[in-house]
Amino acid sequence: MKNNLLIILLIFLTNCGYTPIYKNINSSDFSINIIDTGGNAEINNLIKNELELDDNQESKNKYDISIDTNFGKKVIFKDTSGATSDYQLFLEVAFTVTTKDKKDTFLFSEKLNVKNNSDSFNQKSYEEIIKRNFVSSIKEKLMLKLSNYK
Repeated sequence: MKNNLLIILLIFLTNCGYTPIYKNINSSDFSINIIDTGGNAEINNLIKNELELDDNQESKNKYDISIDTNFGKKVIFKDTSGATSDYQLFLEVAFTVTTKDKKDTFLFSEKLNVKNNSDSFNQKSYEEIIKRNFVSSIKEKLMLKLSNYK
């Protein structure tokens, strides 16, 4: 009985038609030149480092990009003593993409609600991880836009 159930489960899982979103995207099919940055310097450096990993200088598709970032914390809840118990981390990024023919702006944002931790070192480390995850997610969204950009 268990073997039959296992075989049926494997058949359904292997034939479900799942394909990753980014499977057919060749992220190294273009060259990115960052010409201007504004906003949060730490986030801008993280974005630059992420974009440099996928840059192909020999590509014919060249994009000049300006980056404007806004990262912050917003208090959501306070406890009875007035101390912050929950807050929201958010990142908003505007990419202005310029080619020979046209100029477009892409806006991306990420946000996450976080509980305040009494250990400030752990809290700061957790926030750094969240920042890196935000940047990685936004970079993937930009790569998807650029791969479909005409």
